[in-house]
Amino acid sequence: MSVHHRKVKVVQFALNGTQFECQVQTFNLVNNTELGDKQYAMCPAGEFREEGDPDYSLEITFFADWRLDGISDFLTANDGLVADFTADWHPDIPGEHVRRTGQCYLRDPGMGGESRQTETHELTLQVIGKPTYERVA
Repeated sequence: MSVHHRKVKVVQFALNGTQFECQVQTFNLVNNTELGDKQYAMCPAGEFREEGDPDYSLEITFFADWRLDGISDFLTANDGLVADFTADWHPDIPGEHVRRTGQCYLRDPGMGGESRQTETHELTLQVIGKPTYERVA
C-alpha cells in the first residue's frame, strides 16, 4: 500500500448541537486508556491482560468568543455540566468522513492572556466512557 496523507483543514465540532468549529484552532480526541494489568495463571496458556477502563479527553485550543452563546460564554455558563459532543473529521472528503460522538464534562475556560495578543483558550474536556465511531456516507 502506498503512503496516504492529509492536511487537517475542515472539521465540524458541536456541543449540545451548537456548532463551534469556526472558533477551533486545534482539536484532538485523545485515548488515554491504559492497558490493563497483566495477569497469570499456572498453566501454559494462562497469561491474559485485564481490560482498562475507557479514558478519553478532548484537547481543544480555540479563539475566545464571549458573545452571548459564543464558545467561551457557553462553557462558562455550563461549567460542570454534561454535554453531547459531535466531531466530524474530513467532512469535505468523500470516503474519509468519520464521526466521533459521546458526552463530556464542560469546564469554564477561565480568562486571561497577553496584552495585544489574540485571546485563546486551551482546554481539556473529560469524555465520559468511550466515544462512538462511525463512517459517514
